[in-house]
Amino acid sequence: MRLFQRLAINKNQLAIKSASVTARSITKYFFYKKTIMTIIKNLIFIILIAFLITSCDLLSIKKQQEKAAEFCQLAGTIATEQPNKSNLIVVLLRHKSGSIKDKNNWTLVDHYVLEKTGKWFFHSLPGTYFLTAFQDINNNKIFERNEPAIPLDIKKKFNCAPNEHKSGINLVIPHQGRIPGDAPVDISTLQARSKAEQLNVSLGQALAIGEVISLEDQRFSHENARKGLWKPFDFIWESKPGIYFLQPYDKNKIPVLFIHGINGTPIEFNSLIKNLDQSRFQPWVAYYPSGSKLNNIATHLNRTINQLKAHHHFQNLFIVAHSMGGLVARGMILENSKTFQEKLYSLFISISTPWSGHAAAQLAKHAPAAVYSWLDITPGSEFLTQLFYKESRIRHLPTHTSHHLIFTYLSGKSDDGTVSIESQLRPEAQEDAEHIYGFLQSHSGVLEHTETSKLINQILYDANNE
Repeated sequence: MRLFQRLAINKNQLAIKSASVTARSITKYFFYKKTIMTIIKNLIFIILIAFLITSCDLLSIKKQQEKAAEFCQLAGTIATEQPNKSNLIVVLLRHKSGSIKDKNNWTLVDHYVLEKTGKWFFHSLPGTYFLTAFQDINNNKIFERNEPAIPLDIKKKFNCAPNEHKSGINLVIPHQGRIPGDAPVDISTLQARSKAEQLNVSLGQALAIGEVISLEDQRFSHENARKGLWKPFDFIWESKPGIYFLQPYDKNKIPVLFIHGINGTPIEFNSLIKNLDQSRFQPWVAYYPSGSKLNNIATHLNRTINQLKAHHHFQNLFIVAHSMGGLVARGMILENSKTFQEKLYSLFISISTPWSGHAAAQLAKHAPAAVYSWLDITPGSEFLTQLFYKESRIRHLPTHTSHHLIFTYLSGKSDDGTVSIESQLRPEAQEDAEHIYGFLQSHSGVLEHTETSKLINQILYDANNE
């Protein structure tokens, strides 16, 4: 068990001297493990959630999940016949109707960019598809005749059914492979879909990838955030989740990615971003439908980061995540380490994260149509378990990732008004943390706290100078 670190900022921050203290003992030391008030509060919270579910129409939630289940999933690997230093681009083409030999009957659905040999995936509507790939020698994301590519053979087209998972599709780009101008499908002339056709597209095309925007933009409204919880499918097409820049990309500044929690929005980080040292760092914000499966969110965000990396060639990225966003962030880091095996996420700051879940989320097990993320944050869920264990063995963050864990609590309470200290201080999370800090603040209030901004800036500054 890693020792707690001492960092005294002021009287409102809990200063803990180095000692072998577990989450259980610190909870007992400051508070009763379960107080009558906590039990009452949880009961009230459960009743409130039950009321909200009824008000938001359980049938609507079920329909949203049925829409999402209509998509098929494609996954595989891409490699080259000979060593390669340029980007690799996997291209997904969809047959609309009519003769498969007519170029006009094919449309470019999505593409996946990798810096080197690795894994790719697509989520798309059912239909007839064809896959190809090419080495983007000049990195302009446009196919040119002299670039090695997988020859187009329309006999290799395939169908993908609703909720079907096609995996193990391993593509290899031959060194002498070329696509002639008279090929059945010409990927240099195919155009992406219009907005009117946007359902004929993989979910990857609905993502924002480095779009510059203001925190005041209407898409970040709390109303849209609520839609992300209750109507995640509609949210994807109407609010465009993904990763946004708050200023044009600057190669001389390290990106700091802010990840919100359940029912959240990037505007909740307004104070932290305003106080960020923007002479050294550039703020990016993640935006996602918080009612979706957390594994899917982590995978899509990690994919987006790696597409941005392929375009901008940055070598380092810091993460600041609040509440459930910390779970998503850990999932991203583990996924990147497994899939891309690169030292990308060097700093991870989690704030008020329910590492052991939330007891009230157990209500989701008994609901006629449960919000997926609630199931994921139910104590003991498969998602929470795989964040810390793989085949019964403990699963650590990669050694290049420095984790700073911030927990919050209220005076005389065993929680911060939302998440219990016991959940925030899960032993496995402590073990991976280099430093642990406590703030006498509420779950949301910590984001507005001046000392939180000071601490985060100091952590960022120290990491930047290592």
